[in-house]
Amino acid sequence: MPYSSSDSFLPLTRRHWLQHSGAVLGVLPVIPLLGCAAPAAESVRSVGKAAAPWLSGGTAAITAAVRGINPFASAGLAGSCRLTCEATIGPCHTLSPERMDVSDGWDGLPLHMQIRVVNERCEPVPGTIVEIWHTNHTGGYSGQIHRMCNNDAADVNKQFFRGYQRTDGNGVARFDSCYPGWYRGRAVHVHFRILQGSYDLADSAASWLTSQLLFSDALNSEIFAQAPLYRDKGQPDTRLDVDNVVGQEPDKTPYVFDVQNLGGVMLASKTVVVRSDSADKLCQVKGSMPPGGPGGPGGPGRPGGMRPPRPGMMPPPPPGT
Repeated sequence: MPYSSSDSFLPLTRRHWLQHSGAVLGVLPVIPLLGCAAPAAESVRSVGKAAAPWLSGGTAAITAAVRGINPFASAGLAGSCRLTCEATIGPCHTLSPERMDVSDGWDGLPLHMQIRVVNERCEPVPGTIVEIWHTNHTGGYSGQIHRMCNNDAADVNKQFFRGYQRTDGNGVARFDSCYPGWYRGRAVHVHFRILQGSYDLADSAASWLTSQLLFSDALNSEIFAQAPLYRDKGQPDTRLDVDNVVGQEPDKTPYVFDVQNLGGVMLASKTVVVRSDSADKLCQVKGSMPPGGPGGPGGPGRPGGMRPPRPGMMPPPPPGT
């Protein structure tokens, strides 16, 4: 079963799915999990009466028809948009190219992401940068970053699953990617930053928001039980309620993607809400571990339970990454 920012801103201080033409018409309406509302906690809509098996093959399976779907069309903003809170940038952030397809040819479950940026007045924020980064299906990051972030030494010189795009007139940025893998101590997640002006790769760059989006426990369980490339890894060891970034949030829906299964291709969407005034204070996401705790950002050591690196592999990233 399937499971389910504006000109007034000032800068501040991280293969084939079934032939789509008919299938897309059968997609059920979806209610996005907005930062401005509190809809159902775990939601996946699928094509027809039964969900298609999740595909492999990477972004080649993501068609123009999938990209053309507007998952935000059926949901108006309620007029009271709640801020999306700040989360750690983590030690695994580095340069992102400007591009929509962030996969660099990696295989995996095809994932099309749409992230809509609005301000506290529920107004779309066009022309702002949305940057994303996440792991490949093995749970490893690319780039010259903290050594614990790479699963393979060769990945230091790669840029897979990193990129940025500017939002369109409706405040939406789109990315073609593959579903992330998991590593010990974290629920499956995607990092993002919202930047104004020119792109700045520095972790300390002025950003409107740095946070993370995750996937429901039920969806993760389904994928790691069934999907090619993912099932051999086994089930994630960390659920949302104990995740050290969002675990203490009483309502996690602002940080969980809304998902549709489009013939085995995943469409994941989210509305994030940024400050209307740069003088406004940022809220902080409530995780299960205090900032700077053991193994966390700035914390010493590696938390108990983290696997040692396999031969030829780099150790996994610390929690909060």
